[in-house]
Amino acid sequence: MSKIKIYELADKLGVERKELLSKAQEFGISAKSTSKSLSDAEVLKLENFYKKSDTQEVVGEEESEVETIDVPKKKESKFSLLAGRKPEKNKPKMLRKLPNETPPKLKRISAKQVGALVVGGVGFLILSNVVLFGLMASGYKPTQKIIYQEVSATQKASGNGLDLQAKNYLDGFVQTYFTFPEDEKDQEQAVKDISSYFVQNLPVISQGIQRTPSKFEVAVLMSLTDNEATYKVTYSAGEITTKEVKKGKDTTKQNVVKYHDETTLFTIPYQKVGSAYYISDEPYFSSVPDLQATENQVPTKTWSGTDNNSASVKKDLDKFTKSLFTAYTTDGDTLKLISKGLSLNKGQEFKSLDQATYESKGDNKYHTVVQVTMKNSLGTHVENYQFTIEKQKQSYFATDFKHTLPEGKKE
Repeated sequence: MSKIKIYELADKLGVERKELLSKAQEFGISAKSTSKSLSDAEVLKLENFYKKSDTQEVVGEEESEVETIDVPKKKESKFSLLAGRKPEKNKPKMLRKLPNETPPKLKRISAKQVGALVVGGVGFLILSNVVLFGLMASGYKPTQKIIYQEVSATQKASGNGLDLQAKNYLDGFVQTYFTFPEDEKDQEQAVKDISSYFVQNLPVISQGIQRTPSKFEVAVLMSLTDNEATYKVTYSAGEITTKEVKKGKDTTKQNVVKYHDETTLFTIPYQKVGSAYYISDEPYFSSVPDLQATENQVPTKTWSGTDNNSASVKKDLDKFTKSLFTAYTTDGDTLKLISKGLSLNKGQEFKSLDQATYESKGDNKYHTVVQVTMKNSLGTHVENYQFTIEKQKQSYFATDFKHTLPEGKKE
């Protein structure tokens, strides 16, 4: 089923377009303009609301025949035709004394009791400070610092302080800008929707601006600063051609729109005012750069180091390495006993140790470079690892894991 836009649904339901846009936003639908496409579930939600509203109006008319209640009329809001009524101001009620009711007696505190309370409060504060300083001396850190660290970790996970509200606002502008319908009446509304993001009318000195129909496809945020955002946008661009159509004996010309995909970098200047945003200048386009590095730009990966161990040591290290990767994919308890830095990974199966180099670093330590074959739902694949193996009495222990081969010199 083709998606229906807000203004199309508004015409279908017989309500104002801006009214339906406001109600869609109240329902949590991310929509900046009436040209926003709605999913089937969102259309059903809005249709059910207006059907329910119609039913309530009919019931209200029937009830009014039985009992008439005078309700003060509320001035309609210019922002939303569906704005709710303001609650009536509650008038303060006078308290009345009940018959035979006596007022409560106030308890008086003696000077001796007041002194005891003051001494007790001061003593409690002194004791609290002593306990706090004792905890800090023993290594205790205040909760506030722990909370601050957790917030910092959350910010890093969400994009190192990325302004998600600005991103959400700009996402809506990009979708609105690249959605330009074929019908002239709808185009007028689309221009108004785009202009609303600018707030003010920017000066334009041009020989003429002409927009062709377009359909928004997808956008990826490439960069976001405090006053500028760049998106990589893919959209369907419309190309208008004219063809002759015969109607009986007459021949008329008819416009036909053919679409083809385009990809561009789209940079948007914007500003933040308080907690709100606006587009501060005309956006501009640039070509999409080639993000693929060339062979001359990347370092060479190689097997570095020498393996000058005896055959028996090589055999023992190979045996340990196989046990390590077997535990890595099957047994978390064993993995903790023989390594540090790997977490249990049951989504894969260790198949074979294909290549291993153990470079002795003295003190029973070996810099290890291995390539192993793993299996998952996609099939088999190879993975590269670097880590350190240290001999402890009659066993080995692995640390310092890196999922990469060493870098070498180009020949």
